[in-house]
Amino acid sequence: MEQVGLSDREAEERLIKFGRNELKETREFKAIKIFLSQFSSPLIYILVFASGITWLIGDVVDALVIAAAVILNTLLGFYQEYKAERGLAALKKILTPKAKVIRDGQRQVIDAAEVVPGDICVLEVGERVPADGRIIEADSLAVNEAVLTGESMAVPQCHGATVYMGTTIAAGIAQMKAEKTGQKTKFGQIAASLKETKETATPLQQQLAGLSKKLTWVLGVICLGIFGLGLWRGDNLAEIFTTSVAVAVAAIPEGLVIALTVILSLGMQRILKRKALVRQLLAAETLGSVTVICCDKTGTLTEGKMKVVK
Repeated sequence: MEQVGLSDREAEERLIKFGRNELKETREFKAIKIFLSQFSSPLIYILVFASGITWLIGDVVDALVIAAAVILNTLLGFYQEYKAERGLAALKKILTPKAKVIRDGQRQVIDAAEVVPGDICVLEVGERVPADGRIIEADSLAVNEAVLTGESMAVPQCHGATVYMGTTIAAGIAQMKAEKTGQKTKFGQIAASLKETKETATPLQQQLAGLSKKLTWVLGVICLGIFGLGLWRGDNLAEIFTTSVAVAVAAIPEGLVIALTVILSLGMQRILKRKALVRQLLAAETLGSVTVICCDKTGTLTEGKMKVVK
């Protein structure tokens, strides 16, 4: 039976009522956030503190050198991550998914984000299902649900079956009546649950945090020792304080953060040459520390489809 589908006016009203058929961004792309994230390292805190103390005791040159190290590290990290975020944003604009719907009895190609509950969607081989819905017509339909289940084998579907957003039509043709869109879909629920997942520190972050703590304790003990020795000898209080701070500042490896940022930036560039985009600098180090990747079979990590290579 030929489907008429929604009218354009009904579709517009439902789009206002239910919202666009897209997932909420888990991260908002803002330059200020990327910039401020460059100061999240404990080693940076120590350098900023050392620069301030050095300035207060009148050693302007050393204070400027330490501040320059912090600024250079921040700008370099910001440039790399901002460029990666802009690249991802550009890719999202280019790769806007489309959907075939029947409205006013006519087949139309629209942005998948404009699909609304009640829309009649036409599903063909190789296309992604634009929303959760019920099959109303099907001919030899099989759906690849690897995106939800990890299973690469296509699942046969028939009239009345439910198909989910993000899955791929592996065989046949069908018409589906959209029932849930956006965050209310199965895919949207999974995305929402991922927001609750806490980010764990990378191996490099853990090592830097450990180094910062040890450095703080060691320098604290040394400074207290120098301060106590100076008081015991009867030295001038200002001179004792200046000496303690000078020793502490000299022991801080201000070049370490710059060296790490440069190394990670080079790693990002090498990965980019192999056609992969890294969003954060630290991710390059995390990827490099992986020794074993566990997966069940082909399709879980690949596209989940076969094609002729030669």
